[in-house]
Amino acid sequence: MKHSISCHAFRPLRRNTLFGFATIKIVELDLEIRDVAIHQKGRAGWSQLPSKAQVKDGELVKDHHGKIQHWPMMDFTSSQIRDAFSRAVINAVLRAFPNAFEDGEIAA
Repeated sequence: MKHSISCHAFRPLRRNTLFGFATIKIVELDLEIRDVAIHQKGRAGWSQLPSKAQVKDGELVKDHHGKIQHWPMMDFTSSQIRDAFSRAVINAVLRAFPNAFEDGEIAA
């Protein structure tokens, strides 16, 4: 079963490949997902489901560069489904917020 995805909000935040965070809706499920990370590198764009920061003994877990580590909160069971979802999210973001990416040149 295919689902329709729409984007209701986009909050820009540029950091490396990150362009911002979107609020999307899977229409047929009436499911809203907030803080979907939207990335771009070159002409490739992708989305990343929300994650939470790792905490151990009350402290944030960081890698050797000092970057906070995150755990995925949800994921797909196959890379094909994950990629199709990501493309659908990028397309929904571009439909709702055509200027979400600085150069407007993204291949979803």
